[in-house]
Amino acid sequence: MKRRKRIILSIDGGGARGLIPIRLLRGLETKLYERGKSAPLCKYFDLICGTSSGGLIAAGLTAPNPDRDKPGQPAMSLGDLQEFFEVEARELYVNNRRHWLPRRLYGAFGQFNKGIQERPIEQAIKQHIGWSALSCSLTAILLTAYDLKNRRVVSMSNNTTGRDDYYFWQAVRATTSSPSWFEPARVENLTTGDEEIMIDAAGFLNDPVLAAYAEARRHGWNPKDIIILSLGTGNPVEEKHSFTQAVNWGTSGWLSPEEGTPLLSSYMHGQTASTGQYADVLFKDMPGVEYIRLNADLPHFGSDIYSVRPGEVLQLNRIADDLLSSHDTELDKLADIMEERQDGPGF
Repeated sequence: MKRRKRIILSIDGGGARGLIPIRLLRGLETKLYERGKSAPLCKYFDLICGTSSGGLIAAGLTAPNPDRDKPGQPAMSLGDLQEFFEVEARELYVNNRRHWLPRRLYGAFGQFNKGIQERPIEQAIKQHIGWSALSCSLTAILLTAYDLKNRRVVSMSNNTTGRDDYYFWQAVRATTSSPSWFEPARVENLTTGDEEIMIDAAGFLNDPVLAAYAEARRHGWNPKDIIILSLGTGNPVEEKHSFTQAVNWGTSGWLSPEEGTPLLSSYMHGQTASTGQYADVLFKDMPGVEYIRLNADLPHFGSDIYSVRPGEVLQLNRIADDLLSSHDTELDKLADIMEERQDGPGF
């Protein structure tokens, strides 16, 4: 009997540009529907891994729906996620920016220049994701973050053997907690009862594909059975900076949301580009591992990575359409291979 392949989904971080992987997944979902495969998308993936906005997408697709009338359904559909990125997140961002001046006047010595206020975002995450724990995930999941309190990289997973458990919504808050854009996340460790202080891991794990592969091996899956679909959020090759700009940023400018946090964005892009190159070589040398990477160069969008204007939404959708077209054969082959899991998540 032919052994079922282990399909892994890895999603990069990238703020509002998470629209690109959402659109790519909608294209794959359409191909599955055409083949009579209409179960929730999480049923066809054995592991979904994400960093930052990619972590939000991963959680939306794998957290149990908080509505008790929808057992077995994920918290958010791809349509829900697309609306969140295109409409809801932008409204939260714009409303926050309207209050930038009062925050500066009344909090002159605080973090007045951070990009986004946390409380409305937290409320939105809780509303969409609910209060379930990662251990209740509908498939294997891995969300990345960095624990400031204990100085460690955190791989938040439903594979809690030897690991800690967390609320889904707090794990999302942690993986999206980009320094200078958000305050650090206060996260309750459900296993130990301790409070942990986390920020996102995009500076060194923006493309989490190698973490996803390591997690697959922790599950004991044979490399010959593994197919990895890695979705990027675009290469900001047009975001070029001059020597004069860099010199004039100063210490605060390198981390200022008003400047697009050039230090963090440079680290994110550098990690994504290098990981893509290393993963391509590494997986080619591994017998049987199939690695599919979908990413594209971005036009100039400006510095607000957590908000895109309507015209930029159209551009991102166009980029996704071009990627779907150029990788049509690979995605057709993948849709043919993908089979619904008949057992427990990730096993």
